[in-house]
Amino acid sequence: MTDGEGHRDGQDGAGQDGVGYGEDHGDGEIALTLTAAHARDGEIALVRLLSLLPGHWTYRHRVSASRILLWVRAPAGGRPAPPAAVHAALRAALADPALRGWRPDGG
Repeated sequence: MTDGEGHRDGQDGAGQDGVGYGEDHGDGEIALTLTAAHARDGEIALVRLLSLLPGHWTYRHRVSASRILLWVRAPAGGRPAPPAAVHAALRAALADPALRGWRPDGG
């Protein structure tokens, strides 16, 4: 599993494994876990996923071949990303054919 720096936030990707879909940590950060049963390209899927999510949100991640853990937060000083908005953006991104097979855990 590789850790990656946050998208624009400079934080590392370390975090807890096994977080559920859309878990709100109470600090404005929402944890998402995506899996794909037969995938071997988690890093590529992550790049595609990030390109489809709002650019003003910040992200941290951990990724393996078939699992993406993604933490979403509004930019520093901004209002927290509402869970409903995160879920809607994730559903829209997962409709992209390049992400076929990737699904939220427990979603």
